Amino acid sequence: MPVLLREWFCLKEGRDNFKPHNERDSRLVLCHEHLLHDEIQTSIELRFSANEPVKMLLFGDWGVGKTHTVNHIKWWLEEQKAEYPAFPVIIEIGDIDKSSRFDALVRPFLKKLGLDFIVNVVHGYKQQHPNLVQSLRDVGVTPSVTDAFAKFLLAMPGDTPPPNVKDSFEYLQGNKLTGEAARMGLGQQLTDSADFYSVLLGVGEMHRVVSGHRMIFIADEAAKLETVEANDTTQAHWVNANKLILDDNNTTFGFIYTISARRDQLPTALSEPQIMNRLGDNVHELKNLTPQSVETFLTRLVEEFVARGAVDALVTSGEIVPTDFNWDYYPFTSAGRAEFVDHFNRSQEDAKPRDICNKLNDVAFVAVKTGKRLIDPQCLRTAKM
Repeated sequence: MPVLLREWFCLKEGRDNFKPHNERDSRLVLCHEHLLHDEIQTSIELRFSANEPVKMLLFGDWGVGKTHTVNHIKWWLEEQKAEYPAFPVIIEIGDIDKSSRFDALVRPFLKKLGLDFIVNVVHGYKQQHPNLVQSLRDVGVTPSVTDAFAKFLLAMPGDTPPPNVKDSFEYLQGNKLTGEAARMGLGQQLTDSADFYSVLLGVGEMHRVVSGHRMIFIADEAAKLETVEANDTTQAHWVNANKLILDDNNTTFGFIYTISARRDQLPTALSEPQIMNRLGDNVHELKNLTPQSVETFLTRLVEEFVARGAVDALVTSGEIVPTDFNWDYYPFTSAGRAEFVDHFNRSQEDAKPRDICNKLNDVAFVAVKTGKRLIDPQCLRTAKM
């Protein structure tokens, strides 16, 4: 049985290594504090103050912390639910090809919510708006989508839904209906961008009325949208869907995109001038970390991950040489920490939380293999840093 990093470096219960977990550690702010608190959080607060939905684009290099940021936004909103009533739903954008339409996002959002959720929200909405069909059409939901939502009334909350309700759920996801399912009055398949927008609008409006909370759909990793630029028709479809979502006329639900790209590399589906105009100041870049930010990131990471008492016991027993140890540098020696930080100063393109954590695990493993309780410069050189 190999010696484990968590044992060697006295990591806290539930920690196997020095990598944070996006969902489990969503409360943590290890870096980008100014951006999170002074720009993103302020933007969210402003939107609520103006009684508008949150709409935002976060971009930056791979591994810079965008996924953690949206998970932190979700955590923060849930913690502040009384003051900022919202229901954030996060999905990672899956496979996209040159013919993929906006159902590529609608489908995973609906699957994340689940059929039972939709049945419950439709019934709750009808209790307040007996003429469900007309009420949804009045807020802008297209007739085909409104009719599909109406069929969810055929299922009772908590009961097994009948086949035509399951078929309606498939229909709203953009899946093609065949056989008997195609003859229930809905048509074979949703294809229009306005219809896919209407699916989110309908779900968001019904949930807002029933719960008083605005839904915020969060689509993580939109870099895959560059693929649709190979087809002008598909690209136009995505541009139109995003215009509808981000337009001021959508006062029902929020939407946040993240994308791994530089500003000048954003796909047209998100960078088209009218889309950028709709987003306004709500476009935020997560930049690679400065040397000082790398230091802060490491310090906060150790504070969260390491059981201080266990390390102090190793120092007291002499297993960690007291003259080599300083809490400000743990799990490094002073020289080891300085060289580790300097590596990211010299390789600024690697100064991202994901890369820093990966390298920290690498050099920590070398220390374990060589029987060193503290990571020194030789560990870095062995790890090819």
